[in-house]
Amino acid sequence: MGIVDSSKLPTGNRARAAFIAALEASDDRVERHYLELKSGFDLTSKADRRKVVKFILGASHRDPAKAARHFNGYAVMVLGLTRDGVAGVPKFELMDLERDIDTFAGTDPPGWDVDLVPASGGRDYVIVIVDPPDDKIRPVLQSSDALQSGDVYIRVEGATRRATGPELVAMMRRAQGQGQGPVLDVSVEPSGILQSLVIDVSELRNLIDWHRDHFEAQLEDTAPRSPFPVLQGSFSSDRRSHQEFLDAVERWRDEALDEPESGLHDLASQMSRPFLLKISNNKMTSLKEVRLELTFDAPVTALYWREQDNTFDLYADRPKSWGTDSYLTPSLSGLRPLVAPHAFEGAIRIATQRPAELVVEMRRLHSEQSLSTPDDDVVLVLFADGPDAIPDTVTATWRLTAGEVNEVLRGSFEMDMSWGDWRGPLHSTIARLRGDASEECR
Repeated sequence: MGIVDSSKLPTGNRARAAFIAALEASDDRVERHYLELKSGFDLTSKADRRKVVKFILGASHRDPAKAARHFNGYAVMVLGLTRDGVAGVPKFELMDLERDIDTFAGTDPPGWDVDLVPASGGRDYVIVIVDPPDDKIRPVLQSSDALQSGDVYIRVEGATRRATGPELVAMMRRAQGQGQGPVLDVSVEPSGILQSLVIDVSELRNLIDWHRDHFEAQLEDTAPRSPFPVLQGSFSSDRRSHQEFLDAVERWRDEALDEPESGLHDLASQMSRPFLLKISNNKMTSLKEVRLELTFDAPVTALYWREQDNTFDLYADRPKSWGTDSYLTPSLSGLRPLVAPHAFEGAIRIATQRPAELVVEMRRLHSEQSLSTPDDDVVLVLFADGPDAIPDTVTATWRLTAGEVNEVLRGSFEMDMSWGDWRGPLHSTIARLRGDASEECR
């Protein structure tokens, strides 16, 4: 079953394509109050368009605090998942959907948008995105075969249905500003400074190309030799074919050139000081299910801190050298560490490595309690191609939600910069690496 990330709304072509792929590998068990899936859909059909209208209205009536914990408060409906081997929905006119929404939801409907992800055969996956709830109540304004005038819909776990009496009362209280949840008053303070490391990006790119050339030379130096010409090439200690090896090398090179500083992650995670946060509840009311999200206005990289052991490997993720991935060596590729869903009690975890997006989750933040994150969680590093590329300060923006509190608290803080020049040591390390490799080849 595919792993569907609901921590943030997928944006950009690659993120949306990966989101669709995860949904295709899943099943309808992933449907929640923030996500609905449809297969075999056709937006040229009035009946199917009105299912979209129903979802948009229902999603707008969710509890804002509950909604805020997934997709940044948005709700998502995905149309065109594969049925009977056919993926995507046929081409359609967006104005037909807009007309139906205006007819049944009025001229002030919930905010919504549509994204398309190409499928096959000229068809597209359709991602309908509904804005976070705004506490307005929007009944159906006109009757049809699928919708009844006056009905109020709500999106709940795995279904969109008519709201019950208690749910309508809760909606009216929120609309009148009479929510009973406590007002959030939480402060977030960083500890320490942000480390910037000056590097020579061109030298790292040259090293990446050198690794690629070195890998290709290994095939020439270790070409198998058989006493029987007809069997030439059939003897190899490596489980990979020549082409598989070269393809893996080329994939690694392309990814490394996109982010040359990735080769220094191992060293930076050992040499930099951990990033800490102090989170304080300033109210007399305890909060539960607290979630804090942080982003930065600079291309900061987040890494899990490692205890210094005086060993590191530039571009440790590069393919194994030819001849070292033998059938006698167990392959650990594809294995990923399993993380329990609630393993992050008050600790910082990395949602996105670069640009850094961090998450802190706490089951409870007691009244007038201050909580400091552990000092061995993550480090924040800004790699700079020269001192002039280092900003004076970096601003972190944070967003905090809590269970049963119908509001979102936002804030920001500035972090001072310190910097170290790694160009000289890096040059020496690369020169030594190339020299050692040349000695091994003699």
